[in-house]
Amino acid sequence: MIGFGWMGQAHSRAYRDIPVYFPEGGLAPRLVAVADTVQARVDLATRNFGFAAGTLDWRELVRRDDVDVIDITAPNAIHQELVEAAPAAGKQVACEKPVGIDPAATAAIERAARNAGVISGCGYNYRWAPLVQYTRQLIRDGRLGELTHYRGRFFSMYGRDRLGPLSWRYLQEEAGYGVLSDLMSHVIDMGQHLCGPIVRVVAVKETFVRERPLPTPGAATHYARGKPGDPTGPVTNEDYVGALIEFAGGARGTLE
Repeated sequence: MIGFGWMGQAHSRAYRDIPVYFPEGGLAPRLVAVADTVQARVDLATRNFGFAAGTLDWRELVRRDDVDVIDITAPNAIHQELVEAAPAAGKQVACEKPVGIDPAATAAIERAARNAGVISGCGYNYRWAPLVQYTRQLIRDGRLGELTHYRGRFFSMYGRDRLGPLSWRYLQEEAGYGVLSDLMSHVIDMGQHLCGPIVRVVAVKETFVRERPLPTPGAATHYARGKPGDPTGPVTNEDYVGALIEFAGGARGTLE
């Protein structure tokens, strides 16, 4: 595991739960090693989550012979370096979305994984919920008739809190896009998973919360909060996106 913030911890809990919830799979992941830039998070991973080893240098993980899969939950800006290094070392790789900080980086990452011949995956987890899989089958079987319109919305409470700290997620140079890649990417993935390719789009974006409290190093998670009167800094990416879309099959849709 590279990155042991909020998402890295969520992934780690899921790995630990696989034998409990899916015993028929015969899988028991072994948490070999974790890397993070904050020593306290490394200590938490080895002390409470069962990782056998921890380090501040992610390169140590990539070099280890006893690691088969690298799971990347680090900030967006360093995904490309991490994902290109893992397949080059023969590791299978999972990477949280957005895989690349921009389209060019995403394309380069895809090429690196494909050329290395490794198994790769991205964190679009909502499509695998049983209800979604069942709905998709109903659509494919024609049980719902002609698909005419689709509405996709993903609103998250942590973004609306004006005391949410100015973490890397709100900085264009570190996150790339804002809510477009953080949340809207899930909405787009779900729409295409259920309805097929999107062929036309018109969209608007806006930043409604323009200043946020400066974060405490190593402590700014999704749900951390600053205090009134804390020093603030400017948000440099968007916190709202809305779109009108058309699917290849003719259905229309709205995404927010």
